[in-house]
Amino acid sequence: MGELTVEKRDGRYRPMRRWLAVSLSAPKEFEEGISNFLMEQGARGVEELEEDSKGKRLKAYIPQDGKEKRVLRALRRYLKSLRSLNPEISDTKIETTTIFEQDWGENWKRFFKPLRVTSRFVVKPPWSRTRLQKGQMVIHITPGMAFGTGTHGTTKLSIRALEGSLKRKGLSVLDVGTGSGILSIAAAKLGAGEVLGLDIDGAAVENARENVEQNNVGNIVKIRKGRIGDVRKTFDVVVANIDLRSLKRMRSPLLRHLKSQGILILSGILEGERERLRQHYLETGDFQSAKKTQEEGWACLILKKK
Repeated sequence: MGELTVEKRDGRYRPMRRWLAVSLSAPKEFEEGISNFLMEQGARGVEELEEDSKGKRLKAYIPQDGKEKRVLRALRRYLKSLRSLNPEISDTKIETTTIFEQDWGENWKRFFKPLRVTSRFVVKPPWSRTRLQKGQMVIHITPGMAFGTGTHGTTKLSIRALEGSLKRKGLSVLDVGTGSGILSIAAAKLGAGEVLGLDIDGAAVENARENVEQNNVGNIVKIRKGRIGDVRKTFDVVVANIDLRSLKRMRSPLLRHLKSQGILILSGILEGERERLRQHYLETGDFQSAKKTQEEGWACLILKKK
C-alpha cells in the first residue's frame, strides 16, 4: 500500500514509498508534547513552521503503510485530552497531504535529544552524548517505526512503575507490545533476571532487537514476534503499554501470565479512561490492590494479584 514505482535506476525500477504530511497549529504550552507524541506515533520528523493565531505550525511526516489512519485517530484523541486539561484551547484543525519519498533521518537527530525520564534513567539516541549524574543509567534507543523513545507520557509512567515493581533482583518480566523495546531494556537494567518482549509488528521486533543489542542486555532480554497466547509461562511482572481497547480485550491472557502476588502494569490510556479500566480488572476479584499514576493527560494502573 505504501509503495509506488516512480523511476528506473541501474536498469531496474525502484519503488518509492509515500508519506503523509500532517500539519496543525500547536498551542505554545503543548508544542513540545504534541511534537513528542507525533514522533512516538512513528513520524520520521517534525518541522516547526511559522506561527499563526493559534500557535506554532507543526508538520510531521508519517509513512503511508496502512497505519496512518490509526495514527490520526490517536492524534485526535490526544488533542481532545489536551483540551480537557485546558478548555480555553480551541479545536485544532489537522491538514494532511501525500508526498513522495524523502530522507527524514536527519529530523530524528534534530528532534530526539537526551531525555531524563525518571530520576534514574536517561534515554538517548546512540549518536548523542550526555553527562550522567551519580546513580543515573542510560538507555540507548534508535528511533524507528516502533513506539517508545521515552518522550511520551505513557512510556515515562511505565518505566516509573517498573522502578517501583522491580525492587528485588532476578524477577521475570513480560513486556506485551514491546515496540522499541525500551521497557524491556529498562527492566533488565533494573535487575530483572529474565525479560520477554512481545510484539506482533515485525518492524517493531527488528527495532527492539537492535536496541537490546545496543544496550548490551541480550543475555537477559529476548524479543519475540507473536501474541501473548503463544507464551506458555508466567511472570512476576507483566507490563502492557498499548491502548484501552486492547487492554480490555486482553484481560484474561494478561491475568493467566501473571504469577500469584505478581504486579500488572497497564498504560497507554487517557486519564478519563483510567477508572473504567480499573473497574474492568478489579471486577475479576483477582487483585488485592490497585495504584494509579498520571502524566501529561495519560494514566497508568499498577495492580497486585492475590
